[in-house]
Amino acid sequence: MATLDEARSAKAALRDTVAGLDGVIGVGVAPEFTTSLEQPPREYRARAQGEPGGSRGSQVEVLAEEVSVEQVTGPGGSWVLQVNVTDPRLVDKIPEEIDDVAVRVRVVGAVRAG
Repeated sequence: MATLDEARSAKAALRDTVAGLDGVIGVGVAPEFTTSLEQPPREYRARAQGEPGGSRGSQVEVLAEEVSVEQVTGPGGSWVLQVNVTDPRLVDKIPEEIDDVAVRVRVVGAVRAG
């Protein structure tokens, strides 16, 4: 189990490790698990955006809520490093742990402009 500070410190070493891998699109810190997995979904107040009587385009709902670190990880929660890659063949080239912090690899789609 790693604290947030430990994970942040290990992030630089992980970045150096994956620097030469084409297809790595993100390196960051993420909660190992969240308390929301054990609780029912919460309802959020939404605010619709758009001008009344304006164009007939679809409306966008904006959802926002401030949360503390403790709410994300739970009391005594642990943090991991997360690497986002576009190529599943990279998964085996990324270490499972660095500086005693676990590394999670997610295969995601390529980021493109709309």
